[in-house]
Amino acid sequence: MVTLKSKTAKVIFAVIACSLVNSLWGNAWHVYVWLKIQGGTILSSFVRDLVMAIAVLLGTYIVIQPKEVCSFIGLNSNFFKGFLVAVLSVLPLYIVFPIIGSINPDLTLSLIIRKSLFPGFIEEFLCRAFMFGLFFRYAKVGFIWATLLPAVLFGLAHTYQGYDLVSSLAAFGVTFIGALYFSWMYAAWDFNLWVVFGLHFLMNAAWVIFNVTGTEVAAGGLISNIVRIISMALAIGITIYYHKKKGEKVFDYPIWSF
Repeated sequence: MVTLKSKTAKVIFAVIACSLVNSLWGNAWHVYVWLKIQGGTILSSFVRDLVMAIAVLLGTYIVIQPKEVCSFIGLNSNFFKGFLVAVLSVLPLYIVFPIIGSINPDLTLSLIIRKSLFPGFIEEFLCRAFMFGLFFRYAKVGFIWATLLPAVLFGLAHTYQGYDLVSSLAAFGVTFIGALYFSWMYAAWDFNLWVVFGLHFLMNAAWVIFNVTGTEVAAGGLISNIVRIISMALAIGITIYYHKKKGEKVFDYPIWSF
């Protein structure tokens, strides 16, 4: 473990670590190719995400004491509580989508795992627990600044889903806003990784399970985005209600300080 005392040094480490891991994220597929594993399978997705998980853990171990790593990432948080929050929050998607759309005829368990379960976990593990965590919890910069780089990287990672400049920018915008939302929920629920994993996984799954106009890409369509906004508002409402019920501040963290 390396001990960095100044805030500047911690921020510099966070920038370098996030940049390196993000670069690896774009090249992790080389591992399963080298292992001669067929792409587009559960095994290839698992190997790629395993590489990223190991990289995140190693990066975290550099500056966080080993016994505190699970707590820092949020792995030891209450899984059932976190997933319950997620399930309640995404109910609008699973109520409205079957009404306005239909079941994806190409739906398989493998598709749900590769397109929803694995991405839901590794993206939150990487972008929220590691990237956002390094800036917000380790370097202790304000929420907006801590969210900025992970949100940009998260948005850029989804621009491939666009078929032209406008649709690519739309995919970036939607996922950028999603990163802000997930980061807020992660911090508001005391860095419970299972809250944001559940939200991300179940939201992705709705996009995979149902055929609704716009759900073929991350940007979504008008109706699907309206329902998504309702789901996000419900999640925020549940969060506010829970904390107010316990007599706690909803979000007692610095916002703009650097």
